[in-house]
Amino acid sequence: MNPKIAIVTGGSSGIGRCTAIALRDAGCKVYEFSRREKPIEGVCHIGLDVTDEASIQTTVEQILAENGRIDILVNCAGNGISGAVEFTELSNAKAQFEVNFFGMVNMNKAVLPIMRKQGNGRIVNISSVAAVAHIPFQTYYSASKAAIESYTCCLANEVKPFGISVTCVQP
Repeated sequence: MNPKIAIVTGGSSGIGRCTAIALRDAGCKVYEFSRREKPIEGVCHIGLDVTDEASIQTTVEQILAENGRIDILVNCAGNGISGAVEFTELSNAKAQFEVNFFGMVNMNKAVLPIMRKQGNGRIVNISSVAAVAHIPFQTYYSASKAAIESYTCCLANEVKPFGISVTCVQP
């Protein structure tokens, strides 16, 4: 039996790293995308920035060419900024959304055509309890995670007829 092919973004630390290890241990062939290489035995690291659409597309196409399919995508890449809204530079807030929200969108857009053609696939978008239990002085983090929640609900409805399940997790 061929292993499931999984991609995990933000796999160099935290939830992403633990997810990559858990998927590996469950028998998946795992590709871990992150900007920093922190080797995990049995997991293929690929240096990638989720805000770079062209690199994402090229890399996903390479994985598809090597394996013939992509079964699982777990979007863990993210970062956090903190500070009062009135003192937070708008450029920092936009950068937060670029990674946390649009990075996830970029990844999903790259794998969805593959999963739709396959007739199946699983996408897990990592949000945060901050999406619903808003954290003072982390407004933009909370807002980016709330955007993931809404996006995931809408996307799940759109792709369900194609055999693709989309879930949001709020650690």
